[in-house]
Amino acid sequence: MTTRRLFGAVLVFVAAGLGIAATFLSAYSVSVEFGGRTLRFESTTWDIGRNDFGNVLLLAPIEYGEAAIGGALVMIVSAALAFWQPAARVGSLLGAGVLMGAAWSAVSALQGLVERLSDVDVPVPLSVEQGDGMTLLIVAAGVAAVSAVLHQELPRRQVPEPHGDAVIHQIEPDDSETPPYGFPVIVEPKSD
Repeated sequence: MTTRRLFGAVLVFVAAGLGIAATFLSAYSVSVEFGGRTLRFESTTWDIGRNDFGNVLLLAPIEYGEAAIGGALVMIVSAALAFWQPAARVGSLLGAGVLMGAAWSAVSALQGLVERLSDVDVPVPLSVEQGDGMTLLIVAAGVAAVSAVLHQELPRRQVPEPHGDAVIHQIEPDDSETPPYGFPVIVEPKSD
């Protein structure tokens, strides 16, 4: 095992840990200042942490937790198995893809929420903030992509060394040899 592959395996574990931790932090929050009081909605991927709006705004958690934990577990298992079975390293690519897909869908869901809330006609402005969980999930997806590539350890291209008895064929300028096509080519003179 080379240092690059070992570093990739360590980064796989780090990315998986970040992806799992991201599901337990705040994904997003919506707040509004109303009459000197702040109404706030906070959500992780699993449940609602705080909901001062009640049923006025139908807000729900952005559900990316199952996919993020699934991708992280695939990465952890593949990195652990890769020490004994090198073919298992492909699993880190699969897990990184799932983690990146979870991050993409979570960001898309948050952008959709921002668009929906901008269409709501309220007399006070709503403020939507990306939470630490969403940011950590994006970082975990980036680390997962880098770590999965480092974990693969693609074979280096080997350039063959030239042998001392190499034959170099050179065509003589007087057309006395057969050209490289294998047969003489007849060139007709141009008629003007």
